Amino acid sequence: MSRIPLVERDSASPEVLAMFDRMENLGFSLLNVFKMWANNSKAAAGFVQLAEAMYGEGAVLSPRYRELAYLRASQVNSCHY
Repeated sequence: MSRIPLVERDSASPEVLAMFDRMENLGFSLLNVFKMWANNSKAAAGFVQLAEAMYGEGAVLSPRYRELAYLRASQVNSCHY
């Protein structure tokens, strides 16, 4: 159970619902971390912009190279992938 309340679709403002839709249009499920950020619409909007830059139509890196970057960052930081 999280200490910060999660914003669910049924209790979200129209602005937050639009952000939820944008995230789902990118192919993401609504993860709890995004539902947590939705408590602050500015924080959620920043995350949506970041996700759209990385995964949207204008993304510079192909999915293959993004995955390689994730893998390498995990190796450098001694994280299990």
